[in-house]
This record gives sequence, C-alpha cells and structure tokens, in this order.
Amino acid sequence: MSSLKEYGELFERLGLTELSVEEKDLKLTLKKDYAGCGAGAAVSETSSGAWDEDDGKRLEKLPEGTEIKAPILGVFYANETPLKEGDTVEKGDVLCTLEAMKMLNEVRSSSSGRILKVLANDGSLVEYHQTLFVIG
Repeated sequence: MSSLKEYGELFERLGLTELSVEEKDLKLTLKKDYAGCGAGAAVSETSSGAWDEDDGKRLEKLPEGTEIKAPILGVFYANETPLKEGDTVEKGDVLCTLEAMKMLNEVRSSSSGRILKVLANDGSLVEYHQTLFVIG
C-alpha cells in the first residue's frame, strides 16, 4: 500500500479497532477507542450486552456471570464438540481457539460453572476484548 488514505480505507472497511504498519520510513498506528462512544461500537468494555454494529444499540442484556473475553482480534473456532448453553466447564478448560496471523491461541475458562451464553459463531471474526462466553 502506498498512501495513508489507503490504510485508512482498509481500517474502516475491515472494521478494525487497531492497525499498526511499519514500511521503510513509515510507522503508522490507527486506533479506535470505543469506551464511552457507543455509536458503531461492536465491543463495549464499559457495559454488558451484545451490540448492533450498525447503530450501536444494545440487542440484548447479558446474564450475570463471568464474561470470557477475546484476548486478541482473530477468527473464532469452536472446539470439536462446540460448547452450548447449559454445558458445564471447569477452570482452565479450553473453550475455543482464536486464529490470528496463522497462529492458534487457546482461550481457557477463568472459572468453573455452567455456560450461560455463547456469543460468537464458528468461523466469525471477533474483536479484541469482545465477550465470547458468559459462565455462571
């Protein structure tokens, strides 16, 4: 890519929250801070619930429990036997895998309990800090 405008368009088109590029003499970092802005936010760190990416309105209230959030931006892959609401998990169990830059990263449960909500679909792109599961 050759221009800042192209990077900006790519950033918007892919709906990224952060992009860092280093090329020859160019060092560029683009970030969006969704905390407190609401509009267009697919991820909200300050409140619970699923969001509509188009208008920023809450679609549903998440149940009370421990939220397991994506530690990185990547593609969500369910386990061989996908977890569903009502399944029981133990602290340390692998809940899913996130692929980023051709590397697979396991997401483990930080607590024991029952899956109250699954908020990502197999093969979907998830944002950094997006809630993937709620465990109660």
